[in-house]
Amino acid sequence: MIDFKVLFTVLIIAQCALSNQPNVGGIFYSSDEDLKVAMTVSAKLFNFTALIKEVSKRGDILEITGHVCDLAEKGVVGIIDGLGGKATEHLQGICDILELPLINIQHNDLYVKNWSLINLYPSPVAFNMVLEQLILKKEWLNFTLLYVKGYSLSQVQSLMKMGHPTERVTVTVRELSGKDYREVLINTKKSGHTNFVVDCPSGHLEQILRHAQHVGLMADEHSYVFVSPDLFTLDLHRYRYGGVNMTGFQLVDLLMNEQLYEFISFYNEESGESLAPENLKTKVVLIHDAILMLYQAMTKVTVVPTSLSCDSYESWTYGTTLLNVMKTNKIEGITRNMIFDGFGQRNNVTMDILELTPAGNQTIGTWKYDELIMSRPYVTAAEIAAETIMRNKTFKVLISKTAPYGYEKKSSDHLEGNDRYEGFTIDLIERIAEILGFNYDFELEDDYGGLNPTTHKWTGMIAKLNDEKADFAICDFTITAERQSAIDFSTPFMTLGIGILYKEPSKQPPEMFSFMAVFSKEVWYYMMFVQIGLGVIMIFVGRISNKEWQNPVPCIEQPEELSNQFSFANSVWLIIGSVMQQGSEIAPIALAPRIITSVWWFFTMVMVASYVGTLVAFLTVEKNVLPFENVKELYEHKSISYGAKSKGSTISFFRNSSVPEYKKMYEKMEKNGWLVADNDIGVKLAETKTYAFFMESTSIEYTTQRHCDLLQVGGLLDSKSYGIGMKKGSPYKKYIDEALLKLKESGEIKKLKDLWWKEKMGGGKCSEKRDEEQKQLGMKNMLGAFVVLGVGCLIGILISTLDMLWGVFKRSVKYNTTFKYELVEELKFALKFNGDIKPLKRPPKTDSGSAEALADLEGKDEITSLRSLRSAKSSDSHRTHHSHTSKHSSGGLSVAFARRREYS
Repeated sequence: MIDFKVLFTVLIIAQCALSNQPNVGGIFYSSDEDLKVAMTVSAKLFNFTALIKEVSKRGDILEITGHVCDLAEKGVVGIIDGLGGKATEHLQGICDILELPLINIQHNDLYVKNWSLINLYPSPVAFNMVLEQLILKKEWLNFTLLYVKGYSLSQVQSLMKMGHPTERVTVTVRELSGKDYREVLINTKKSGHTNFVVDCPSGHLEQILRHAQHVGLMADEHSYVFVSPDLFTLDLHRYRYGGVNMTGFQLVDLLMNEQLYEFISFYNEESGESLAPENLKTKVVLIHDAILMLYQAMTKVTVVPTSLSCDSYESWTYGTTLLNVMKTNKIEGITRNMIFDGFGQRNNVTMDILELTPAGNQTIGTWKYDELIMSRPYVTAAEIAAETIMRNKTFKVLISKTAPYGYEKKSSDHLEGNDRYEGFTIDLIERIAEILGFNYDFELEDDYGGLNPTTHKWTGMIAKLNDEKADFAICDFTITAERQSAIDFSTPFMTLGIGILYKEPSKQPPEMFSFMAVFSKEVWYYMMFVQIGLGVIMIFVGRISNKEWQNPVPCIEQPEELSNQFSFANSVWLIIGSVMQQGSEIAPIALAPRIITSVWWFFTMVMVASYVGTLVAFLTVEKNVLPFENVKELYEHKSISYGAKSKGSTISFFRNSSVPEYKKMYEKMEKNGWLVADNDIGVKLAETKTYAFFMESTSIEYTTQRHCDLLQVGGLLDSKSYGIGMKKGSPYKKYIDEALLKLKESGEIKKLKDLWWKEKMGGGKCSEKRDEEQKQLGMKNMLGAFVVLGVGCLIGILISTLDMLWGVFKRSVKYNTTFKYELVEELKFALKFNGDIKPLKRPPKTDSGSAEALADLEGKDEITSLRSLRSAKSSDSHRTHHSHTSKHSSGGLSVAFARRREYS
């Protein structure tokens, strides 16, 4: 009869030989998805077939027994225990019978030396040694030991012994039980304790931290030492700035660890997550090292996988051999050196000592070869400088070649590295690096980044920051809500807005009547009405004032009539003469008119001084006449095209705007192809064509300093800021913000801006002040005044011509001559331009009438005139202001008479 059991064993061996992939078993709780993924990935890395068994609930002994027996029947070469606690005790009992290697990956409370297993988790002996030396280094004279109920204190036994009466250290032990630890923590706080050692499973860490913060045990004076090596796999950002000092352990070497990077890559691919290496739990990486340890042992000893039955209490022939090889084999895994004692415990372990400070996670020492080596002396959190988190580190910084933020140096020498670039942001990051003590390497990236509407993935700088291909992005990087959803920004280092760049229009000469523009129309109207009204007031005041009524003939002591000089014409003439600063022969006599006249003179003095002081500017300044003054007028203009950069925050402003005009402007720009690829093209179009270019005000300021025929039109359309981009949740944001604040307060950023905007790269040439001679007033400036003078002269000539024609007409009627004859004779006399005596009568054109008769008429006229002149002469000595009669002596009259007779 065929022995089916032997046949089955042969088939299993044959199958394993053909596949060349031995089976390795793993038993985990169904909720431990991360451990199951780690098991699958690690098995693939080392050519094992992973057989994973899930336990639905804790303490199910029958289910665990069934899983172990099932794995034994499938010929596994070892089992990885992911359960822990009492389940490990039961699991170990079965594996001892089957002589199957059992590998534990977590702290085991039930530590028994005669167990035939391997525990990759650091032994209690290792933790006791490092904790004791660490407490001594910290020089704690008292501390409180906090532990979770049900968790053994095997890892902190040496600390409890430090509280022996012969020692000077005071140790207090408190148990954290139930679901709420705050009551115990409040009592601890009331006791005045500030130093704590916490021993608990990694799953309880977050709750303890949260409750300690709730009760106020996370301040500057508090210090913690956590036994669990999973402390720094948590997000501790919320506790960094409270001043608390936390110390913990880390088994994984994060620097230059190729195994770790390979494992995390496959792990993220298998799980669909994006975990960083520092966020991997200790149990996860220990699974990798467990499979690695099995793989290394099987390369040194030949084993044959065998199907085992729990019912017959069979044992694996190669089990003990394989287990002994693993215990004695020295290999390097993700958790560094794996060395075991004769009982499978990992005593000789290497791990880093880390502290959480306001500056972030700091490595302060290393435990290696039973010795604690401190890389720096212990200091309190308050003594740690804020910049230590970045000191001596090297970061990749993204920049762009956008003037003046970044340039590529022009040099005859071959430049390499950071020396190839210069600009405002290049200098800015250099100042920040000097403050925080870090190094940096530049990388060019022209695409600032946006969200692809099809793939819904970020591009450009934002994608590189998210993928950790770069640490910072510094350029004209606008802070927007969309970008802030993907990355973090520093505090703004520059504030700006969108403006309109347009070419400067040609200068327009002053208008012909620009001198009238000194005063507004209302002022001119009021001036006219005030003069008329004041004339009426002067008449009224003059008529009611007694002293203004004067005797027209002073030689008559008792005149029958008195005269008053304030007629309407005289009053207006006095007012106009005051305004023109020429005075008048009219002078008030009474007190009231004099007061009114004095006030009027003061008023005219102010008005004339204001007019003259402003007149020069209106006659000399040539104004720029812009076709539009703001964005609304530009939108309504039909002959001016406008656009913006096709990618960036400026065009996004128009695209996403809720203002209808801006939305329509975006549609028009898009439809007509007015968008440009970069700012240089837009500036060139604005300079050479009828084109308005939307760009950020800082770029406009830079451009107008170098292109003197361009200017900014209107105000800003919005308000925004530039910031330094970094990945979401970056630990460096706080320190970058502080450095920027220091640079702002010291005025360093303002100096850098002036340097790159107004001095370097041709800046400042459009704002240079030149010493010029005082500008002369040319004919174009004074043309309006000449026109007014000419028009006034023409009006005067016209009035005098009419007056002359009227006089010619009266003489022709009086002397019975023709109008033409009198006109010709009058023009002949006027055009001679000589002679100061004008004859009253010229010779007739014909012989009609006798010369004697004309002489008689003329003589009568002369005698009458002579009498009137003499009468006027007798009264002239008494008149002071009102006489307009010419004074002639009798001799002069005789000479004139003789000349007239000679003429006739």
